[in-house]
Amino acid sequence: MTTSGLLLLLLLLIAGLIGWRMARRWRARVSEEKWRPQELQHARLAFAEKTFKTWRPIGLIARADRGYRLNGELHLAEFKTRARGAAYSSDVIELSAQRLAIETSTHEPVSNIGYVLVQDSFEKRRSVHKVRLLPAADVIALAKRREAILKGRVAPKYTASQQLCSQCAYRAECKPDVRDRG
Repeated sequence: MTTSGLLLLLLLLIAGLIGWRMARRWRARVSEEKWRPQELQHARLAFAEKTFKTWRPIGLIARADRGYRLNGELHLAEFKTRARGAAYSSDVIELSAQRLAIETSTHEPVSNIGYVLVQDSFEKRRSVHKVRLLPAADVIALAKRREAILKGRVAPKYTASQQLCSQCAYRAECKPDVRDRG
């Protein structure tokens, strides 16, 4: 093959690679727009997969999945893949901690409504769950209680949910006398 033939092949390969990357980005953007909650359809993506840190009023390092800017306010969205299309209290706590870290570190207002975007792990169905975030005082109280539990100053409480208990990583330490059934 001649030098000009090799150069042409190389240029075609580069053009193909650039076209492939552009198509992937376009598909990802279109997919995200379809995935977005109705209330955020006209919002602008402010950040994706970004870490925020604050040390006051408590130390927090939070990695937020998505933040959308709309009407001078940030709106948080958390992506989850799970068997059940539902938002859990742990999602609300996670988004609330993100809100506190973002507001404290950026001084930008963050909505007290967040979104949990769940993709069913089996059928790949998607659902959007609108949740009310906890006030900053509740997030701080939760963090202080966690710290007190870890330092042994406060005894933890058992969950009322048998299913959560059966799946907990600390079950052997917490309830060593309870055996799995089945």
